[in-house]
Amino acid sequence: MLPFAIVTLFLALVPDRASAQVRSLVIETVPPIEGITFRIDGEAYTTDQEGVVSIDDVEPGRYEVGTTDRLLLTDSQRIEFAAWSDGVSETNRVVDIEGSTRLQIGFRVDYLVVETFRMSEGEDLKPESIGPFAILDDAGESTTLPGSSLGLAGPTAIMWERFPAGTRWLPATRIVSENGQLEAEEASYTVRWATVHGERVNASNVWFTPSQGADWVIEVDTSTGSLPGSLPLVLILVPLLIGGVSVWLLLRARIGKRSQQSVAGRHRIPRKLDRLRKPLKETKREFVRAKMLNGRTVEGWRLDVPGANPSEAVILSVTGVRGPDGTRVRSQPIDSLLLPSQIEQIESFAEPPSDSQLEKRESSPV
Repeated sequence: MLPFAIVTLFLALVPDRASAQVRSLVIETVPPIEGITFRIDGEAYTTDQEGVVSIDDVEPGRYEVGTTDRLLLTDSQRIEFAAWSDGVSETNRVVDIEGSTRLQIGFRVDYLVVETFRMSEGEDLKPESIGPFAILDDAGESTTLPGSSLGLAGPTAIMWERFPAGTRWLPATRIVSENGQLEAEEASYTVRWATVHGERVNASNVWFTPSQGADWVIEVDTSTGSLPGSLPLVLILVPLLIGGVSVWLLLRARIGKRSQQSVAGRHRIPRKLDRLRKPLKETKREFVRAKMLNGRTVEGWRLDVPGANPSEAVILSVTGVRGPDGTRVRSQPIDSLLLPSQIEQIESFAEPPSDSQLEKRESSPV
């Protein structure tokens, strides 16, 4: 009887291993962000300086865990939810706790940077002169932005989205997953090309990494635009060619007029002079609308230059030019000489079409 009593007393004094098992929930932000609030079954917990929330002595069961999708941390820093380490793609989720549970939650970090476009000579460009421009990140993803930053404000814009003119939100940290662990990678950018006054130009290939209060200076080359390296010679030849054709047509018209006047009033006109009395042969008129590879659209009358090969160039008397966004831009000498290699699409008309005709033509099925 005594041995049984001793065994019973021993079992009573030994703690139950199941009840003594420690259960905890640890949530870690990636990258570490202090001050992020999590709701766990309705109770609020906030991350410490290491970006960690730790709860001990958690009863086993299912818990509702959630936090905000987006948060404006400061005037120039914001975060957006990316993913949980176990693959869940929603901020609000359920966590099953049976033992110690550790989860990571990743946030993309954006910084508000000041955006400045500058010529290679050092002069800043006006924001209204900047059109669409393409950027490339260090992960190889290319994005075309609509133009110089105009800002976003007003009662319809939420606080997380707002930014003043001349600035832009840029992602500075991206979240990647490897073997069930989240990691934060630094993002950087370079500008591939930009549009200045409707012309696509080259930009410096310097890499920019967003940071708190950074100034993003984008240097562009406005000297030659995106045209071939032979542009300076073309700029010289085109005006001379157009001027020569104009003088030739003017002299021809004057000779014809004087020949007609010299034979007026005579009863008998010699056969040779009779040919001069006849009106000049009417030059074929053709209105051309050419869409170029650089996004510009050039309109004008095609010039019929004797001896010129139409397959080598289209020579125009330009009447108008539109930029990539469809707005009127200033014509340049190079617009008078269109190289086939630079033409994306060309249309011919007997007379200049109206805007309504062009819209109807573009909307009609091919």
